[in-house]
Amino acid sequence: MSSSLTTTHTQRGALRGQIEDGIHVFRGVPFAQPPVGDLRWRRPQPVEPWDGVRDAFEFGPISIQPSRPAAGPFAGIMGHSQERMSEDCLYLNVWTPGLDDGRRPVMVWIHGGGLFSGSGSSPAYDGAPLAARGDVVIVTINYRLGALGYLPDPVLPDGDGAEGNFGFHDMLAALRWVQDEIAVFGGDPSNVTIFGESAGGIAVGILLASPLAEGLFDHAIIQSGAADRLHSRESVEEMLPCYYRELGLDRPTADELRRLPVDDLLQAQVALAGADPAVNPAAGLHGIFNAVIEDEFLDTMPIDAVRNGRSANVDLLAGTMRNEFTLLAAMSGVNDLNEERALELLAPLVGGSERAGERFETYRTLRIQRGEPTDPLAVYNAIMTDRQYRGSTRRLLDVHAGAPGGTYSYLVEQQSPMFEGRLGAPHALDVPLIWGTNDLMRDFVGDDPQVDQLSRFMMDAWTNFARTGNPTTNALPGWPQYRADRPYTMVFGPDVRTVTAERDEELALWR
Repeated sequence: MSSSLTTTHTQRGALRGQIEDGIHVFRGVPFAQPPVGDLRWRRPQPVEPWDGVRDAFEFGPISIQPSRPAAGPFAGIMGHSQERMSEDCLYLNVWTPGLDDGRRPVMVWIHGGGLFSGSGSSPAYDGAPLAARGDVVIVTINYRLGALGYLPDPVLPDGDGAEGNFGFHDMLAALRWVQDEIAVFGGDPSNVTIFGESAGGIAVGILLASPLAEGLFDHAIIQSGAADRLHSRESVEEMLPCYYRELGLDRPTADELRRLPVDDLLQAQVALAGADPAVNPAAGLHGIFNAVIEDEFLDTMPIDAVRNGRSANVDLLAGTMRNEFTLLAAMSGVNDLNEERALELLAPLVGGSERAGERFETYRTLRIQRGEPTDPLAVYNAIMTDRQYRGSTRRLLDVHAGAPGGTYSYLVEQQSPMFEGRLGAPHALDVPLIWGTNDLMRDFVGDDPQVDQLSRFMMDAWTNFARTGNPTTNALPGWPQYRADRPYTMVFGPDVRTVTAERDEELALWR
């Protein structure tokens, strides 16, 4: 890789980055003050200006999180935490084709990881391929995770009305930074797209609903996410005493909490989350720390806010993988199930044993008709895929359809070769396809030329959506808007096509 130095001048101070194969790259740019000491569990504060030129050559530290293995079949698929970790983590990264007045579309990525792991500097999110191919400005961000990002105790905000959601306020701070600064990176602050996958997709759904996010973005892409994943006040009241018990505390004050060693906070979080990981392999999607409804940031369930017209002018592109849950089950060690155990796992999630049995039998019957595997694990994974992902996405598309902003749906059915193809089209396979980072994950995505062709189709669709609010391209001309009565969906895989009926019998169960 050839590189040279490049400099730009932000309102906070000058930044020196690198030009890498024609793309200007600025890593580790602070967008808020370090949320440490007295700023722990407070909303992010503006960055203090600096004198001179600040080097932006290296990624900043990532948020405190549990360590992930650096090796093994799943290493890197869901992000990794081998980077420096610190409470001082509010940094972003920029890739741009030019520091000029090009007013390029801006795409701001919110990483996944269950709101307890991941970072904007994962190698899978290298912004260079997408920036170069689409002539767009790419921004990836860090935000506070786990207890540090989402501890929802009313004692913490010192009476300013906020109850948790600190990690989401970090996302808002990054989006405000984009509004203030992105023009000097060749970007257009009046044409911003937020996009994210998994927990990042859930975050996009929540930002769609927040009145504090209005005007900060124009388009939204939700990959394997939703707009109905957050805590109720009741679940918070049940969880907080359990977390404090792990810390050896009863009713701590804000000062006591801010003085605690960060390692103690993380260990208690891990202990609380890991009591029985096989019971709910998807707990991280909306687990012990997540968004909470509170008056200023989020005044109602996100999907209800969208239904009532919030973000009605924002263009929406949303979709999922065909077999989302196979990867999550495998990563949690759920590699085989008998029917009794599958029903036991499903019962608390679908409303009891009787309903679990009914759902299981419906899915098995429909899969028999399609000639698909009907072993208990396959049926369980199909039910969980629709409950956790596809049903939620369909509900959001339904309520957004007909709004002034465009509404587009997609489904990815590209198969992973991992484990002899047993994963099907699993969670996170879309990430390297959309970022053009397939070479980093060949065991996961495959090395057939068809994979790279599909990746180019998807990169072009995503960047064209960021440019115009419409994902249609010359290669994908037949992509009508989604309608509740005609759910047009673009299917990405070996056979790229548009469909209007896509397993409606199963999805209807989740409406």
